[in-house]
Amino acid sequence: MTGALQGSITRNEIDGSDDTLGALFPTQPKGVEFLQENNAWGFVTITREPEFVAIYVSGSEKAVQYFAKVNEIVDAEDAELAHPVEEHPRFESGKKVVVFEPQSLYMLEDPIPYRDRTPYSLRYITLGDFRTATGTDELF
Repeated sequence: MTGALQGSITRNEIDGSDDTLGALFPTQPKGVEFLQENNAWGFVTITREPEFVAIYVSGSEKAVQYFAKVNEIVDAEDAELAHPVEEHPRFESGKKVVVFEPQSLYMLEDPIPYRDRTPYSLRYITLGDFRTATGTDELF
């Protein structure tokens, strides 16, 4: 296990009501390192305040593989990250960083596999849909 990753969890073990708002973010496999180093997801434009984050990993993985509870959403310039924000290739002024609650980042034991549709950008989802989805197409 590395950094902020706490281990694994099944989707049914996640507490919360079915209508809890979440955010689904896509990443390439190299983005997983950012998650683990920072206990956060970064450099996004976000207009709502989700209570959880799910991360879809592209490449050979092609599945929603990570879950974390949101602690706060901050301006990128104010985020406390492992490396200065200016060193991150995706940094832009005005973007946000979604900071996770301590010890809430988990790899899913039952990831949601790619099926028919790939999330290429932020998608808002509900915890109910997240728990029951059998493929990514059910998150759209």
